[in-house]
Amino acid sequence: MSGKRKPGTNLTKDLLKDSKLPVLAWWDHEVNDDAVWSTVTAKTRREVGWKCPECDLRFTARILDMAGHPSCPTCSVRRKAERKAEYARLTITPVADVPELATAWADEADPSLVTVAGGGMTLRRFRCPSGHYPRITPLSFLRSGCPSCRGNETRTARLAAVAADPTLHAMNREIASQWHFSKNGSLKLETISPGSRRVVWWNSWECGHEWQASPAEREKGQRLRCPECRTILDSLAYHFPELADEWSPDNLLTAWQVRPSGSTAFTPMWVCANKRDHTWTATLSSRTTGSGCPECREVGKSKVELAHHESAVRVFGTASSGHAVADESFTHGARWLVDITTVTTTGLKIAIEYDGAYWHADKASIDTAKSVDLLAAGWAVVRLREHPLLTLGIDNPLYVELVVYSTAPDPEGMMRQVKQWALSVHN
Repeated sequence: MSGKRKPGTNLTKDLLKDSKLPVLAWWDHEVNDDAVWSTVTAKTRREVGWKCPECDLRFTARILDMAGHPSCPTCSVRRKAERKAEYARLTITPVADVPELATAWADEADPSLVTVAGGGMTLRRFRCPSGHYPRITPLSFLRSGCPSCRGNETRTARLAAVAADPTLHAMNREIASQWHFSKNGSLKLETISPGSRRVVWWNSWECGHEWQASPAEREKGQRLRCPECRTILDSLAYHFPELADEWSPDNLLTAWQVRPSGSTAFTPMWVCANKRDHTWTATLSSRTTGSGCPECREVGKSKVELAHHESAVRVFGTASSGHAVADESFTHGARWLVDITTVTTTGLKIAIEYDGAYWHADKASIDTAKSVDLLAAGWAVVRLREHPLLTLGIDNPLYVELVVYSTAPDPEGMMRQVKQWALSVHN
C-alpha cells in the first residue's frame, strides 16, 4: 500500500484548530489572520500571537512550542517565585506539622526535628496506604506520594477494570492500558490476541488522541504509543515516572518520546524534584542507573568542603554546592562542576573552589584550565588552596587565591574574607 495520502482524505488531521489541544484557548484571534488559523498545523515552527487566558498578556511564540507546553512569560516567572516561596516555607516546617507526612512517617528520626525541605538529600522511611515502605525525601513524598504506587498507576492507567484478569497477561500491558472501552463497544479486550490483525480503537490518556490499529501493527516498526504525538511504547515516562517528573520541558523531546536505554542527539536537561531551581544535564543511562541532582548530592565531597558550603550559605544568604557551569566561552571543557557558587547583592557571580593539598598536588594544570574558563565566562574565581600547595600564577582582577590550613580550618572566617574581597573588586 502506498505511503502517499490519497487526495481528499485526512487533510485536516494535523490542523491545530482541530487538535482539541488546551493551547487553542490561548490563540489570539485579534492579532492572527483567519487564514493562519485555518491552515497551520500543531507541528509548525511559525511564530504567532497568543493571549494568556489567566493574565491576558499578549506575546508571540512558536506554535510547535506552545502546542507541546503552553506557557506565559509573565505567569511562568510568577509561578517560579511562588514555588521558591513555598520551598522556603517548607525548609522551616517540621514533618510533624504536615498531616499527610506525619500519618505516613515510619522513620526512626523524630518528625518534629526533621523539616519537609532542605537538609540535603537525606532519605526518610514512609509507609503508604498500600503497604509500601519507600525511602524518599519528605518533600518528594509530599509532592508525588509513594513512587511505587505512582509507577503502578501509570502502568495500569485506563485498565483497572481488566488488570486482574489473567487472560490479559499475554498482551503488552502498556498497549492494553490504551484500549478504548466506549468505541470498541461490546468487543472485549480479553478476547483479542496480541497478534491479532483486527483493527480496533485505542486512546492515549495523557494527550486524549484516538486512533485505529490492530494489536499486531502496534508491536511493529517504531512501536508508537500515540501516532499523533509520536510518543513511543516502553518510554522513560512509562517505566520511570519519577525521572519523567524531573524531565525538563525545554528538552527537544518529551519523556514519552525517549526510552530509558536509548540515546538522544542532545544531552537531556533535568529539573530537580526537590529544588525546582536546580537544573542540570545528564544522559539517560546515567539517570536510570542512579545519578541525581549534582547540587543536592553530597557523595564525593569532603567534610571540609561541605563545611565551607554551609558557611557560604550563612555569609552570602544563598549558595549552591556542585553546580554545573557551561558557557560558550569555555575553551578547555564543555562544562565544569564548581564546589561552591554564589551571587553577591551587587550581581557578582562567584565560583569558590576548595583545593585540598593531597588531591590537588598534581592537578595544577586542570585547576588552571577550570579557573581560566570560569573567568572567561564572567565569573569571579576564588581558590582556597591548602598549605603547602603552590600558587597557580593566574593574573586577573577577578581571581584570588587564599591559603587555608587543614589542621586549623576556619570556614566561617574564610567566607567572610571572600565576601570582603568580592565587595572590594566590584566597587
